[in-house]
Amino acid sequence: MASTALPEIMTIAPAVAAELGPDWTCQSDEERHRGSIWITRPEEGRGRGRGTAHLDTDEGGGRRIRLFIDPYASGSAAGRIHAHGRCPDQPEDVAFYDGDIRFGSITVAGTKTPRQIAAEVRRRLMPQLESGLSRWHERLEEARAKEARGSAVAQQLAAVPGMTAPTRTGSALYGNDCPWHLSWSGRTTHLATPRAEAKVSSTASGTHVRLELSQLTGAQAERVLRALVEACEHSSAD
Repeated sequence: MASTALPEIMTIAPAVAAELGPDWTCQSDEERHRGSIWITRPEEGRGRGRGTAHLDTDEGGGRRIRLFIDPYASGSAAGRIHAHGRCPDQPEDVAFYDGDIRFGSITVAGTKTPRQIAAEVRRRLMPQLESGLSRWHERLEEARAKEARGSAVAQQLAAVPGMTAPTRTGSALYGNDCPWHLSWSGRTTHLATPRAEAKVSSTASGTHVRLELSQLTGAQAERVLRALVEACEHSSAD
């Protein structure tokens, strides 16, 4: 089955891309997987298996489709062409979880013509792919908004005289989930150096700052607490 399936998908994929429209392209990906083709729209694809084809389009939205024939399928599933919507590549500026987003999948009979396959893709796969892309872009914008909020608060704190520049340390599942860290050290008095450690974290519910103070005198602690109480009262009044 595998020996006949690989040449077939190489012929079918470019023809399906042509049927989908002039903005769809198909290209080989011999470096990653032998016998692998991309059909793209606008981002360069990356192969995932032998005997596969990836369809992409130059239209906005980053639509990408993977076509392949399962060489291990048997019975009624043997020789069927699989068409799977593909997740866009993660952007460089933020990272977010998208593993739960589905981009659609269908199978069609291997005896269908490229025009028939393209029609099935438009009718059955595209609505699923569009829905998944919509969710993905919503999550992307949420991640960028959350990143911007956290960065803005970190820069606001960094403007306080003596505060260090915001940094990120440690590791998280996604880089922008790591909090921003800032610190401040005051002048040593009575063998004690007052210190402040700030950690800025952004979540879906908002941006929050964890502030840890140490080595303060009683008078300094009182002034800080009074300033905090006053700030809270003003924000409640607003």
